Amino acid sequence: MLPSAIRIARACLFGALLGLAAAAPTRAEPVRLDFEGRQLNGNLQLAGGAGIGQGVMLLVHGTLAHNRLEIMRDLQALLGERGISTLAVTLSLGLPDRSGMYDCALPHRHGNAQAVAEIAAWVGWAQRQGAAKIGLLGHSRGGAQVALYAARGGDALPAAVQRIVLAAPTTFDAARAPADYRARFGGDFDAVLKQAQAMAAAGRGGELMQQTDFMYCPKTSVAADTFLDYHSGDGRNDAPSQLAAIRRPVLVVLAGGDEVVRDLPQKLAAARKPAGLKVVTVDAADHFFQELFGEDLADAVAAFWQE
Repeated sequence: MLPSAIRIARACLFGALLGLAAAAPTRAEPVRLDFEGRQLNGNLQLAGGAGIGQGVMLLVHGTLAHNRLEIMRDLQALLGERGISTLAVTLSLGLPDRSGMYDCALPHRHGNAQAVAEIAAWVGWAQRQGAAKIGLLGHSRGGAQVALYAARGGDALPAAVQRIVLAAPTTFDAARAPADYRARFGGDFDAVLKQAQAMAAAGRGGELMQQTDFMYCPKTSVAADTFLDYHSGDGRNDAPSQLAAIRRPVLVVLAGGDEVVRDLPQKLAAARKPAGLKVVTVDAADHFFQELFGEDLADAVAAFWQE
């Protein structure tokens, strides 16, 4: 973490930095992509004087969120100040033209494979625009899904994808899932899991389970396959488990005061690590790197991008 004196100085200079950024010839525009019958939405922000051909970092949000969430907006501004163009995307979660937070009143029919496919689609879009260098930055669950995309791509990952950044990525422990579910909802995880497994075994995985607690949504409706996917213990929901299969340089940024992904340091320490892994801890930062902790996150990302 930056010394407190430096942090205070940076706070005093924050307005001046914003003024310089405003004076630079920056460009921001909405981007739309048709994919599997759904319209996907993104926000492209080009750093002052740069074109997408000089490189772009694709930003992926966390659970049920969107590309204009505060951390996504802040990262686009902060990375732009550091000369990095960004494309913040909104995963469809199975819905056409999705924007804003996912409405818990809607049924959940989405999954990790869908997120990975959409990340790949956006990478393809950036390549078609001429981006010679592409970075992927995922926050929270977006971090786990970016890791899953990169791990599944392996050696076949597009050559233009040169940097992977996981900011406070989520973890998953199947043994701890019942206790976590009970703490959040007061419900019986094992009973719901057995119901979903029985439905999937009977070929009814696409059918909805009603009045079911899921993710951040109490008493929602969720497809059995969706519930099983996000509670799978095969590593797809656990970012540290994916690291060894990633064939690109990886930066993991931990939030020192994270109350959401508390076991990330322990999981990371125990995981098999690729040769290109770097780990940075932003001491005292919360899960969303709010306030000036976002500056520290952006500094770490910019240094990694420029290596």
